[in-house]
Amino acid sequence: MSSPLPIVASGVDMRDAKREEWVEGSLRMLGDRILVKPIELKLSSIVIAFHRGKTVRGEVVAVGPGEYPNKFNAERSKVWKSKVFRATEVRVGDLVELGGLDIGGYAFPQIILNGIMHLIASEKDVCGFERPGESTY
Repeated sequence: MSSPLPIVASGVDMRDAKREEWVEGSLRMLGDRILVKPIELKLSSIVIAFHRGKTVRGEVVAVGPGEYPNKFNAERSKVWKSKVFRATEVRVGDLVELGGLDIGGYAFPQIILNGIMHLIASEKDVCGFERPGESTY
């Protein structure tokens, strides 16, 4: 009979583990994942979405290449990967608006990369984006 998983693994008490990870160096995103550095809310004429004081706007730091999206039959009872690759639309440096927040804060995995908190999100979670230097209308 196998023993249960240890509560203390590599010196970290898993009972007090949060959804934050510390990472040193750099990260390479896979699939349609993006690495976002949250930015402070600035009051302007544009309405910015926020939830319980936490901003949902951030700057894209790293972007994955894209993915093969899922396809479904008419009844949506079968699923398979498409043969057509869909590249990620957002680029590094874009300002993105993220959706899908949790009641207690961000619903996205949080990592601390070189001492700065970042979020990992899927491109599907992006409600809209703005490219600095380009016209938005």
